[in-house]
Order: sequence, then C-alpha cells, then structure tokens
Amino acid sequence: MTAWENFNKLAETVTNEIIEGIQNENLTWEQVWNPKNVPKNFASNRPYLGFNALWLAWVTISKKFSHPYFLTFKQAKQLGGNVIKDQKGTKVVFWKISKFVKGQNTNEAGEDEDVYRRKFTPFIWTVFNIDQIEGIDFSFIETAERVFSPIESCEHIISGFSDCPKIVHEGDDAFYHPVMDYINMPNKESFKGDEQYYSVLFHEAVHSTGHTSRLGRFAERPALVGFGSVEYSKEELIAEMGASFLNAYTGIKDTNFKNSLAYLKGWMKPLKDDPKMLIYAAQKAHKAANYILGIESEGEG
Repeated sequence: MTAWENFNKLAETVTNEIIEGIQNENLTWEQVWNPKNVPKNFASNRPYLGFNALWLAWVTISKKFSHPYFLTFKQAKQLGGNVIKDQKGTKVVFWKISKFVKGQNTNEAGEDEDVYRRKFTPFIWTVFNIDQIEGIDFSFIETAERVFSPIESCEHIISGFSDCPKIVHEGDDAFYHPVMDYINMPNKESFKGDEQYYSVLFHEAVHSTGHTSRLGRFAERPALVGFGSVEYSKEELIAEMGASFLNAYTGIKDTNFKNSLAYLKGWMKPLKDDPKMLIYAAQKAHKAANYILGIESEGEG
C-alpha cells in the first residue's frame, strides 16, 4: 500500500469509530490543561467569573502577587490568619439574583398563571490576595510543574509540516489566529499529559490549513468568525476530526479519544445532530491531515 492508501484506510476506520462513539456514548468534554493565572477564592477554590476574573487577574499581575488566590477578611480569620497591617484590599462585585412576580397571564388552557421576572442586586465585597495575609500556611500551592517529555512521533509530524505557522506558548488559551497566521498554545507543562498537548496542537494545526496560503477553506467562508454559527461549528468538526486522525497516526488516540468524541458531539448541536456533517467534516479533515503529513491525496480531483 502507498502512504496515501494506508492513511486513507486509517482515517476511514477512525471516522467510523467516531460516528459510532458519538451515537452510543454519554460524553462530557474536559479541558485538558490547567490555566495558571485564573483568579480563585482560596477558601472555596472556586474561580472568579466575568468582570471579577479580569479585574483580579490584572490586580495579580500589576501588583506582582505570587499567586492569583484571594480571601475576604472574614475567610482569613476563619482559617486562622490575619490581613497584614496597612494592606489594602480589592473591591469585587457579586450579584444576588432574586425572582419576583411581575404580573399574571392567561395560558393556552385559559388558566391564570404568574409571570416571573429576575432582579439583580449588586453587593460589593473586599478581597485580599494571599500575599497580603499572614498566619496561614500557603506553601502547598508551590507545587512542582509537570515535566514535559516530547513524543517523537508527534514531533516528527510538526517538524515535517512544511509551512507550519509559528507556534507560540503564551497565556492560558489555545487558538489559531487566521489573520496573523500563528498558533498560540498554553505552556506545555500545564497540560495533564504530553499526549493531550499534542492533540490540542494537532487541532490548531488543522485549523491553520484553512489559511489561503494552504488549503484555502477560509477563502470559501470566514469559518473562524461567528462563534457558535453553523460555519464555525463545521470548522471545529474538521479540526477535531483531523486531530483524531493525527492522534491515531502517531499512536496517541487512546488517551484522547473519548474527550474528542465529547468535543465533536458538542459542536454537532448547532448542526442539529446531522450525521452527514461528520462525513463532510471527515472529508475536509482527511485532506487537512494529508496536507500536514505531506501525503499526496491520490484520486482527489
């Protein structure tokens, strides 16, 4: 068999497994890397959301705090600590959501029913970074980073991707930037395993094949704009199926397969679970993976 025939057979097998898995599995997608700089409440370990997350992340960076963990004055006391004298806290906002009866309507059965509305009431709290607190042992936060070990078969794919865009490792997000033509990845050590790192990198690499200088999918339609749109969903299916093909090719499929199924199933929703879309995505993904591998797609016109 030629290289193209071997890969074509592998891609067909993986496609069939994906279709069967999506139909039969109860799936939940899990992010496979741990963001380092997400502000959290130290007592509850819950991340702050929305404005509070952005604001406390900025406070952590601008004031050069060692960790993005915060406590209220009361929480620090409850844990046996104190706010260090003359330290100033940071204001955050929490919203209390209450429900009240706005009026009444008559339903289709001719019955009166209450019409409810929600009321949002803001509360301002003050929190302190753990660097501003004494008397509590925070040393266990200083956990050693996981050591990243390159996987030879995966490195071979990336190094062999002849016009691979620049890959940078900054921040906590994984994405392909179609205008600037580069791939951004979180730090390698932040991933739960080496296989997960490469699976995400393969996903973004498949996205990059849509650039006009490569396979030109983005010239046909702006697939990476309009988050949640049909076109965006199709492109996500292509990227994840292409990554699944490359995972199988490099021998890391087993580690990532269930999470890939969950990811694919999530992006099927905007397409109303149309199984034909998986076949469409598989064809585009196959072409993208071939491009990355440098395999000539024989028989394609």
